[in-house]
Amino acid sequence: MSVNSKERILIRQAEISDLDFIIEAIIEADRSETDRISYCTIFNLSLVELQQILRNILTENVHGSEFCLSDFLVATVDDKIAGACCAWIESKDGNPSYLIKYSLLSQYLNEENITYSKKIAPYIQGLHIDRETLALQIESVYVNPIFRGLGLSSKIIQQQFKQHLSAYPDIKKSQLIVTKKNFSALHVYLKLGYSVVKEVEVDNNQVLSILPSNCLALMEKNF
Repeated sequence: MSVNSKERILIRQAEISDLDFIIEAIIEADRSETDRISYCTIFNLSLVELQQILRNILTENVHGSEFCLSDFLVATVDDKIAGACCAWIESKDGNPSYLIKYSLLSQYLNEENITYSKKIAPYIQGLHIDRETLALQIESVYVNPIFRGLGLSSKIIQQQFKQHLSAYPDIKKSQLIVTKKNFSALHVYLKLGYSVVKEVEVDNNQVLSILPSNCLALMEKNF
């Protein structure tokens, strides 16, 4: 737990009472300030259906991806929840985060959703970046617009660094994946010491009707 008395900001572990905000954080981080939510467009889900699926998954609390409630930190301002960020150590138990996510989603998707995603797959093939085993991953960074300008994103991420480096002092680097057009997020990450080490881009007419961006960047920060 971290407290900033001047601004009355508290950073703490997420709790079950924060579930609605964590769901909002995952969705808004995925949306990346666009009108497209990749989970909805890839699996042909309504927003309500996605919210319910995320609720079910998060309550399972499976570690190893951004779908784990207890791996989130939240920031509150005057006791009002304002921001969130998830962090985990990639493949710590041998399973990459993308497989953990797909396995969790598959429990709640129906056959029609899966079939639909297979039709979408060729259009977005290539827009994937592997995460490095045992690197600290930062994901689903989100601050409610009402509370922006207080530096909450940086504060939550730095608290994730502090907690994970205390528990796992052998961590050598942190990684995150961001859309190249999310300029506000890029600015925050660059100020925190991250740099872009890899980019992937898909150039076809369908991608931007499915995903928030056709270009992803992998950013890294060494400890």
